[in-house]
Amino acid sequence: MISLIDLNYHTHSNISNPEEVLELQKASIGFVDFIKEKLSIQLIKHSNYEGEKCINGVKYVFFKSKNRFLHIPCKTHRHIHKQNLDIILVQGLIFPLQLIALKLILPKKTKIIVQHHGERPFTGIKKSFQKIADHFIDAYLFTSIENAAEWIDTKIIRDKKKCSELLEASTFFTVKDKLECRRQLSFKGNQNFLWVGRLNKGKDPITVINAFEKYIIIYPEARLFMIFHTEELLPVIQRKLEENEHLKKAVILKGKVNHDELETWYNAADFFISASHKEGSGYALIEAMSCGCIPIVTEIPSFKKITDDGKFGHLFEPGNPESLLNTLLNLKNIERETLTKSIITHLNHSLSFKSIADNLYSICESLTKK
Repeated sequence: MISLIDLNYHTHSNISNPEEVLELQKASIGFVDFIKEKLSIQLIKHSNYEGEKCINGVKYVFFKSKNRFLHIPCKTHRHIHKQNLDIILVQGLIFPLQLIALKLILPKKTKIIVQHHGERPFTGIKKSFQKIADHFIDAYLFTSIENAAEWIDTKIIRDKKKCSELLEASTFFTVKDKLECRRQLSFKGNQNFLWVGRLNKGKDPITVINAFEKYIIIYPEARLFMIFHTEELLPVIQRKLEENEHLKKAVILKGKVNHDELETWYNAADFFISASHKEGSGYALIEAMSCGCIPIVTEIPSFKKITDDGKFGHLFEPGNPESLLNTLLNLKNIERETLTKSIITHLNHSLSFKSIADNLYSICESLTKK
């Protein structure tokens, strides 16, 4: 049986409760229960706690460490050295020095896989370490191969054949009774759009507001509910709403919502909107689709991958309100019930924890045969 350690160098230095760490990362480790019968897996986490936990037959090992570029977690590495592993799966491309140090003590047979989580390439001396680390990395995992482009273009990754596709995470959200969810949130009509994300330039809420301003001229009953936990562009949005009475009525600035409550919001809404210019993955998109919410998202690599190039949703050009408006106006032509059912089927087949586990196992199996 293939032996693998899932290694996360990032340190939750302010958390002393291991269960809290696992709760924070549950979307990215949910695949474990679906792969543990196929390979021997152990997960290593870093926090303000040291010890071991066995959950559903899987060992989780915790070490203390520091979030510093030059810090080498020697105790973690000594533990890994004793395991005689086939594969190490390192979470994130921003730990080149740690990876180099680890490689020096690993058996020759041990392969290293690194998974991308939306990081950008370093510059300067840190970039040089990433280039060196590439010599020791056997495979890279990206949500979409297109996300590897800047890493290849900057010559950090020298062999694009080492890149494969794998989702970072999935979700435990499921379809609920839509009418009941709508009742709980007092939703009316069938033109309810949901935004979930930061109010910053990268997420680009202004493009959504500008398109929606024109959309409600034709469909005045439409409503846009905006859930957000950062407020960078909130003053700009508020001024925009104050200038247009109809827009002010149509856009509801909900603000912060507990994550567990989002399941009700996704189930109540008819459509999910994201105008992101760049995403490593798309957690909110996957959560929305898991609840049968029809996505209207930008045609960026990760969203194209998740929606199968718009087959299970609708795509528009980033930063282009007219493109989004045209997409919104074309919604009248879709068969919602049929599309919603196909979205759920697609999610279960291609975006679930089981599909992540199956794909990861195939990658590991192929790698160990080389």
